[in-house]
Amino acid sequence: MARHEIEANFPAHRVLNTDLSVVVTSDGKRLGELTISKGSIDWRRSKHHAAVKLRWEQFDKLMEQWAGGALA
Repeated sequence: MARHEIEANFPAHRVLNTDLSVVVTSDGKRLGELTISKGSIDWRRSKHHAAVKLRWEQFDKLMEQWAGGALA
């Protein structure tokens, strides 16, 4: 089973104009970086320049679809 590690940088205050950044690794290999902001959640895979960006409403809909309606 893969060993996952998460490194997070939290702002010292409420997130207003500063994004929250989380680096995710698996077995010592960087999978990517999750960036959380007021308006969206972004996932940038390792060695990729472009991030997948979802507005919070899009993210909510995606999670609901992924869960097969179990969240309702």
